[in-house]
Amino acid sequence: MFDLRSIVIGLVLMLKKYTCLNLAIYEEVNEEDYKNGIMVLPLMGFAIGFVAFIIVSFRYIYDSFFISSALLLYYCLVTKTANIKDVYRTLNYYIKPANQTEHIAGIIGAVLICLMYFSLFRIVPVTSLIIMPVAGFSNLIILSKVIKRDSNNTSILKYCGTYHIVSAFATAFLFAAIFYYKLIISLSLTFMLFALSVSILDKRVKYVPSSIEGFIIEISQVMFLIITYIMRL
Repeated sequence: MFDLRSIVIGLVLMLKKYTCLNLAIYEEVNEEDYKNGIMVLPLMGFAIGFVAFIIVSFRYIYDSFFISSALLLYYCLVTKTANIKDVYRTLNYYIKPANQTEHIAGIIGAVLICLMYFSLFRIVPVTSLIIMPVAGFSNLIILSKVIKRDSNNTSILKYCGTYHIVSAFATAFLFAAIFYYKLIISLSLTFMLFALSVSILDKRVKYVPSSIEGFIIEISQVMFLIITYIMRL
C-alpha cells in the first residue's frame, strides 16, 4: 500500500547514508521505511547527476580541466566520499596486505577511481553525467539478484526484492531514453558485464563485507562512463 510517510522517511534515510545531507528524523524508523527508501535511490542518483550536468555544462566556456576538478570536488562533497571509502575498504578486505598498516590496494583503488572520474568527466557527453549516479544505484539494486552469498552484513542488498529490481531497471532506462537514448546501450552493457563478472566472482568468495555496496556503486559508475566513451555515444 502507498505510504507517503514511509517513503519520505526512507528517502531521508538514504540521503543520510549516501549524501552530505544529515537530516533529523523525529519518527520511529522500521524495516519497511528502509525498503521504501531503496525504491527512491535511482531518483536520488538522478538529482545528484542533474547538478553534475549543470556544472559540467560550463566546460564549453571554461577550461575542461578546471570543470573536471570542480565536478570531482562536488561529487566528493555531496557523497561525503562514502562510496570511495568503501572501495578502499573492500579492496583491503579481499586483498590482504602483508603488513596491516600498509593498505596499499585500497589506496591505489581509491586514487584510480578519482583519476578515472577526473579524466572521463572531460570527454564523455554531458548528458551521461545525469545517468551516471542512476546507473550506480540501479546496478546495486539489480545485483541483489545475482549475489548469492550471505548479505546480512549489508544495508541495501539484503532488503532488495523483485519490485525494487523492476523499478531500478525501469527508472534507469526511462531517464536514459529521455535525456539521450543512445545511453541505453551503455546502461545495458554495464548491467550485463557487471552481472556476468559478479556471478563468476560470487562463486569464489565466502563473505560479502558491508562495504561492497559502495564498491559496486563506484565501479558501476566508472564502467558506465568508460563504455560510453569507448562506444563514442
